[in-house]
Amino acid sequence: MLSAVDFLLYLFPLIAAVVYGYSAYTAIAISRTLSNRVYRNQALGMAAIGIILVILAAWITFGPPTSQHLTGIVYFLQFLGTWMAVALGFYYYIDASIMAARVTDPLFRDTLHWTRLRLVLWACDIAIAGIFSITGAVGSFSYGNGPPIIVDWIGVPFYIAVFSGAVALPIAAKRSKDGVLRRQLSWFVACPILSILAFYVGGLVGILTSAFIGDLAGVVMYTAAAYFLYRSVISLVPVYEFKEGLGKSG
Repeated sequence: MLSAVDFLLYLFPLIAAVVYGYSAYTAIAISRTLSNRVYRNQALGMAAIGIILVILAAWITFGPPTSQHLTGIVYFLQFLGTWMAVALGFYYYIDASIMAARVTDPLFRDTLHWTRLRLVLWACDIAIAGIFSITGAVGSFSYGNGPPIIVDWIGVPFYIAVFSGAVALPIAAKRSKDGVLRRQLSWFVACPILSILAFYVGGLVGILTSAFIGDLAGVVMYTAAAYFLYRSVISLVPVYEFKEGLGKSG
């Protein structure tokens, strides 16, 4: 029989998965109404993030407790389907948001030469994902007592891409004159922050108290992040009401 804490550890990720899933559904529905490709890509970016975070919530709840239980192809699938997927999803959204902010900048400024930098980052990410996929598919590494060097460092290009975009996005958003876009970004920023902090705060609380309490603190923060993603998604609703004309004229 599940204890109260165990029940909450299953309940909160389930709630998060439902909210993330509904946010993804709403973002897809909104994207189908948008005639401007830039804003449609931004909505699809949030849909991708919602879907990925649903998968991550399911893995956290029902997957092995630690990666030490994974070997070979299973570890490859876990790594590619969770952490790499999260990095790619957030980068796709950041890229789409920067391009949307540029469209609404009266001076049409190319923040940090993003139109060229983004191509390099995308090429690097796709290449690394391909290399890792082939490596995992042929089973050329095993987890053993710890991940090999290639697994430790394979995610670095993804992090570089995300952090580069995270630097460029606030600058581009500040230059944008679209209040709806800026409000939508302000809601969204709490989602990745809370998602990332959930793991660190959960670990810290677990050290100071107990593993169960730490896990509970982590999933509560992860669930709270879902709320901010949902608010960010519905903030796009005014976009398709008055940006449709922009898409037709552009």
